[in-house]
Amino acid sequence: MEQLRTISCGIESLDKLLGGFRTPSTILIAGTAGVGKTILSLQMLSEAARGGEKTLYIPITTEKEHKLKMYHSTLDFFDGSFQVHAINRQLSEKDPLTTLIDIGNVIESVKPDRLVIDPITPLGFGFVEQERRRFFYTLDSILQERDMLTLLVGELVREELHRSVVSHLSDGIIYLSRADTDARADHHLEFIKMRGIDPGKRSEITACKYIYDITSSGFTVYPRLKPEEDFRLDDSRVEAGIPGLDGMLGGGMIKYSSTLVAGRPGTGKKIFGLQFIHQGLQNGEPGLIITFEDSPHQLLMDAKRMGWDLMPYMETGLLRFICTNPGNMYPAEHSIRIKNNIEKTGAIRVFFEGINSLEMSIPDHLKLRSYLHSLTSYLKSKNITSLFTTDTTSCDCPGDEMIDFAYLMDSVVVLHSSTVNSRMYMNVTKSRGTKHKNAVKEYSITEEGIKLRTDTLLI
Repeated sequence: MEQLRTISCGIESLDKLLGGFRTPSTILIAGTAGVGKTILSLQMLSEAARGGEKTLYIPITTEKEHKLKMYHSTLDFFDGSFQVHAINRQLSEKDPLTTLIDIGNVIESVKPDRLVIDPITPLGFGFVEQERRRFFYTLDSILQERDMLTLLVGELVREELHRSVVSHLSDGIIYLSRADTDARADHHLEFIKMRGIDPGKRSEITACKYIYDITSSGFTVYPRLKPEEDFRLDDSRVEAGIPGLDGMLGGGMIKYSSTLVAGRPGTGKKIFGLQFIHQGLQNGEPGLIITFEDSPHQLLMDAKRMGWDLMPYMETGLLRFICTNPGNMYPAEHSIRIKNNIEKTGAIRVFFEGINSLEMSIPDHLKLRSYLHSLTSYLKSKNITSLFTTDTTSCDCPGDEMIDFAYLMDSVVVLHSSTVNSRMYMNVTKSRGTKHKNAVKEYSITEEGIKLRTDTLLI
């Protein structure tokens, strides 16, 4: 009995999601104009040719072959070694039967391991529906005679997929779309159907939309950030880096915990985070700082004013930065950058400055909640101690602040600047898994960082 083989998609990020394509099979790559269907199929074909496969590209086009080559040569990944057999689009619509014979003859001549027909939808255009279906059944019979992977590019909107005979004849359907959100366009990839892969994985991938990006280097799909599998939590304690705070937290931060530091601008949230990272670096713990407003140089200068020289740690790779403009950020790409940096450095502490800045790139509250939930879950599965900061509105009494996303965090520390006496107060309003002191303490920002008074002001 002939067995399905697994081969590379030709795109690393797709291979990570799917585990590769099953062959022989037919995959439909569908979507409207401008979403990257041709680039996706050409990259798959180029990588296959580079890997030694026999490859054939059949464009259904009105363009001259030399013009197609000029367009394709602008793509960094393009490998022009695959065979090209162009078919005039107007002739294919007028005389589809001759086109069908032409396709069969060139496939028999080349005997490809991987074939792309781009696009498939103009074929049989002049037929009535019953004849058109018969036409595609015949084409499918021709394709099935060869032991190959066939990629069919279809100019289809999502609503047309269930009516298209090509969809029913395909073993897999990859659908590409574009969604305009304010000043930015997001591209989404969906696996509508994918036969031949593990049923558990199939149900997982077909339930999601994946963000993708296209550059001259090729096509990149960003998978969703997920917690590590079979992880064990380490409930040991780590030093917060702020004298007196460890006592308020019942002996220090739990190693895998996430802490949200909330307060108005000017209450020292950034200094709090830098102090937390500096403490870890002094203990030999690699750190990662994620910011949206400041450059690494700015943060290094801010830390140096407090007497913390972080440059040597950056030079040795013990400290890394991720600085992003939130208006141009793809959340899925951002989370993968965080994951990759953590894996490269072995980061034990993460300081995420200003989660309220995420509202610029993720205005939908539920999507923002989903992003933060996936990130904190991943960090916890890696036993990473994380600290997030967010702005709050002013209030008269410490602890009465309205704090978004506090429910996602293990601990919440509120920094309060009094408008009455110009003093600053700190209290721990939440500390999951430990008996924290529900007390308000005065603190000050000194040349050496944040310092707490040792006496309790309010209980």
